[in-house]
Amino acid sequence: MKFKVVSCNVFKREMEVAAQASPHELHFEFIELGEHAKPRTLHAKLQAAVDDAADFDAVLLGYGLCGRATDGLAARDVPLVLPRSHDCCGVLLGSRKRFEDLFAAMPSTPFSSVGFVEHGEYFFTDGEMMLGDNYAALVEQYGEDDAQYIYEAMHPKLDGVLQPIHFIATPEVPSAEAREICRAKAEAEGREFRDLDGSLRLLRMLLRGEWPSDEFLVVSPGRRIRMVGDWDRIVESEPSSQFAAPDQSPRV
Repeated sequence: MKFKVVSCNVFKREMEVAAQASPHELHFEFIELGEHAKPRTLHAKLQAAVDDAADFDAVLLGYGLCGRATDGLAARDVPLVLPRSHDCCGVLLGSRKRFEDLFAAMPSTPFSSVGFVEHGEYFFTDGEMMLGDNYAALVEQYGEDDAQYIYEAMHPKLDGVLQPIHFIATPEVPSAEAREICRAKAEAEGREFRDLDGSLRLLRMLLRGEWPSDEFLVVSPGRRIRMVGDWDRIVESEPSSQFAAPDQSPRV
C-alpha cells in the first residue's frame, strides 16, 4: 500500500522511528507546529494536502482533533485516517484512555515533548499553543487587561496553583537535551516538572495500517470529519454535504 502521511512536525522524530516498522510505502508531509495557533489556516493547509493525494491508497493524519483544525476535513478520492485523540498528548501517550486516566481532572494540564522544544519556542502546550516569554507582546497587541486574561488562560491553574509541566519522553527517541531545556523553563516559571513515558503505539498502528474503529477514524471518500464532544469517540464522519465547515476561530 502507498500512504501519504500528513503530520504536525511535533511528531517528526517519533514518525521516523515508527515508520521503520511499517510494511507500506510512506510519503511524509510535515506541517509546522506553529500552525496550531491558527486553526483556520491549519485546516486549509490540511485540506489542500488531502486534496493532493489522489495517487495514494489513503491519507494518514498525524493529528488529533487539535483545536478543531481537523473538524470538517473532507476525504476526496481516497480514505482519510486519523487517531481518535483530542490533541497530540493522547497520541504521544499511545492511548486516549491513558490521557483520560492521567488528565481527566484537568484536561488543559500543560505538557511538552522533544518536538515542542525542537520546533520553536513552544515549551509547553495545553491543547493550544503556549509561547515562551510573550506577555509583553500580548500587552502590546491587546492591552493590559485583555493580556492578563489571555495569559492566565494560557497558564492554567487548579486551586490557584500553576499546574506541573509533564514532559513526555518516548524511549526510542533521544530527548535528554530537550528534557533539560523544558525542565529549566518550568523551573524559571516556578512550576513543578514531571516526567511521563511516551509510547509509539498509536503512531506505529497508524503507519502499519492497523486501524481498529475504537482508536482510529477512517473517513471514506465523500465524507468528512465531524467533532464529537466526548471522551470516547472524539471524532466521527458524516457525508460532506450534510454540514458546513466549522467556525475554527482560535481559542484561548
